Amino acid sequence: MADDEIERWSRWRATVYGLCSRDPRSNRVVVEAAAPGEGDAVVDVGCGVGAAVRRAAAAGADATGVDPSPAMVDIARRRSRGRPGVSFVVGDAADLPLPDDSASIAWTIASFHHWPDRRAGLVEIRRVLRPGGCLLIGERRLRRAGGHGLTPADADSVVDLLRSLGYEDVSIASHRALLSTMQVVSATATGAA
Repeated sequence: MADDEIERWSRWRATVYGLCSRDPRSNRVVVEAAAPGEGDAVVDVGCGVGAAVRRAAAAGADATGVDPSPAMVDIARRRSRGRPGVSFVVGDAADLPLPDDSASIAWTIASFHHWPDRRAGLVEIRRVLRPGGCLLIGERRLRRAGGHGLTPADADSVVDLLRSLGYEDVSIASHRALLSTMQVVSATATGAA
């Protein structure tokens, strides 16, 4: 996400977003698909106000949310105060402030379409995932390009990109989410590229 786009997420706009999107169905779809549990270390890239991070922690995982917007991270921290296994950091998908091989599950929910350099973000997630770790990319399915989500052709391109980066077991699943359809691209990380 470009710096000017991040700056538009003022505290006021982030608060309004957080009220309207407290825990969208897309979070439940991706978290259920990932099935985090005890012993898992989850990273949510583009975590927004942190609802999916809290869901992962409630399932027994240690969960870290990363978002480029300081206002979003501040709201996520306030909403998660006192909850064990939850942390939030300001960061970008292409430069995650996390150690190598530190996560067993990584996901991005309704934020991948904002990434200015998708390849760099997927390489960075692969660095953070342990070998055998799972990546899930959840996006609304669009009929045509130019919105908040991915067209089926976009999703196919993501599959090709993941395979070219050495991810394995790459697939796409569709899930109904109220009035829209979620596409969840999943992949398994291999060792270092």
